[in-house]
Amino acid sequence: VDVEAAVPDQNKAMVENGFNIHDRATTASRIGHVRQTIATSKNLAGDQELISEVDVNLGILPGFPVRVRGTVITTARLEMTAPETWLVTVKNTKVKGSNVPFLDQYLDDYPLEVPVGDVYESVRGSVPVATLKTFYVDEGLRITRDVDDNFFVFSRA
Repeated sequence: VDVEAAVPDQNKAMVENGFNIHDRATTASRIGHVRQTIATSKNLAGDQELISEVDVNLGILPGFPVRVRGTVITTARLEMTAPETWLVTVKNTKVKGSNVPFLDQYLDDYPLEVPVGDVYESVRGSVPVATLKTFYVDEGLRITRDVDDNFFVFSRA
């Protein structure tokens, strides 16, 4: 979501093409369970955070029988500008539960957080902000849409 938010409208087709090329190159890959948690940060401002955990099973090369598994955890600042509108700004990303020998235990014991927000700030001068609008929510279901009309449906586990 943040990659699309970072690109000016005139270059959206280029980003979509990049996603299509990636999809074709990694057809052996699978996205598993996605979990999201909204938490209040421990800082003095009490900022809200959106923590997304995505289970992935990635093929190294299509047709090559080696797969990399793990959970990608991304933390983002969450600003609720209206009851249905969220502004999401990525902060950092890390991996846990990898099946890569030696790396799996190291990442679990010493989590390496990549400061994605800081990288954007250094490269672009600002961190992209993704706008998400919730169209339906109840005790067990949330339906959200991004600015490119991609829908995301989350059910309470």
